[in-house]
Amino acid sequence: MSSISLESISKCYRIFDNPRDRLRQALFDRLPFHLRARGQSRRLYREHWALYDVNMRVDPGEVVAIIGRNGAGKSTLLQIIAGTLEPTGGQVRTTGRITALLELGSGFNPEFTGRENVFLNAQILGLSNEEVAARFHDIVRFADIGDFIDQPMKTYSSGMMMRLAFAVQTGVDPKVLIVDEALSVGDMFFQAKCMTRLRHLMSQGVTILFVSHDVGVVRQLCDRAILLSEGKVLDDGPVKQVTDHYQRLDIEDYNRRAPEAIPEDVRSSHDEPDGEIGFEPTPKQRHGLSLPTEWLGDVARFRERATKHRSGNGMAEVLNVTMLKDGLPSDVFDFGDVVTLRLVVRFNNTLDHVNVGYKIRTLQGVGVVFGGTPLHADTKQLYTAGHIYVFDWQLKLPLMHGSYMVETGLAQPPGVCRADWVFLDVVPTCLTFTVTPRKEGMIDGFVALESSLNVREFRN
Repeated sequence: MSSISLESISKCYRIFDNPRDRLRQALFDRLPFHLRARGQSRRLYREHWALYDVNMRVDPGEVVAIIGRNGAGKSTLLQIIAGTLEPTGGQVRTTGRITALLELGSGFNPEFTGRENVFLNAQILGLSNEEVAARFHDIVRFADIGDFIDQPMKTYSSGMMMRLAFAVQTGVDPKVLIVDEALSVGDMFFQAKCMTRLRHLMSQGVTILFVSHDVGVVRQLCDRAILLSEGKVLDDGPVKQVTDHYQRLDIEDYNRRAPEAIPEDVRSSHDEPDGEIGFEPTPKQRHGLSLPTEWLGDVARFRERATKHRSGNGMAEVLNVTMLKDGLPSDVFDFGDVVTLRLVVRFNNTLDHVNVGYKIRTLQGVGVVFGGTPLHADTKQLYTAGHIYVFDWQLKLPLMHGSYMVETGLAQPPGVCRADWVFLDVVPTCLTFTVTPRKEGMIDGFVALESSLNVREFRN
């Protein structure tokens, strides 16, 4: 049986131009039906559908991220699941005790002390006085707010309030835990402690719904993600697939806004894209630049695997990405191998201040290694329209055994001519490769940093 089941959930808000219309509409809605029927056209509000026809099921033990841009309906959805908000239509079914970290301070009485709020919250969640008392010491120790536990909560900082809320909601044996951006408050040490607690709950089979704009955290914690856009489910599936989709939407949004953000008097002639990205170079371009065929590689195969969630404005494009060992393409490497990561890029417009970068990620999408031209070269270099450039990075791969993928991106950072980032071409999945286990013994962690060791012995 599902922990959470939503069927055709919708939520509509009435938007009024002024408070007087709100009052008049409320009075009109309370008229007897036969009187209201005469004035059916009297609707003094606009409808805003925060959610529309949302269907989802979450099984016991699943850790699911709800992602989307601001205003997508994430918080509304979580409030409906938590039972603090009634849907306009549809049916919600949940099983087991649900605890929720929603708006900061929600569920707390600011006049009560922290101690009183702990007992109040836990009892609302169904615990007896004795059960709360048995857990109280662990809750206070985890929150780590000292003597403030006996002070009114109106004297707490936002970080202290979040600490206590997280300690209570995760310390009462929930079956379903809902977390809405709560980890964005608090210092890095407490955030690390929260992550450890969440992983412990995951190991106990607790169902977790997690909302965050931090894609890295989502990829570390969750196996599945649901992407909301304008109140509707846009994507639902493996976390890597859905977060790549989410990032593509963000990039497209940036590129839509970018031309509007650039003042007319500082816009250069090559700031406008010539058209959509075309991923196949023509034979004339290929031969005209005397580019060795083996350097260009199999463009058609690259285009096939790079299509998923690729985005950009067409001013430059990645034609191919390959990894070479001893000068030959390969997708299997040993720990510590020195390899060449080759990016072949065509510029369709003359551009400068371009960051050409790559990221090595796990198959779940967690970033492991980043590299790019800002770390090696002057980003003011001018790239000529119609020319193809080959970027070769020499890398050592001190990576934990397993499978990885390579993401690449071409972008112009904010500057004199740009008020925001402009993304030329972003390819989430260029290629995949495998690193075999280290022969001298496996490593723990993704990367073993190159270092030297000096051990000195002293007599006591």
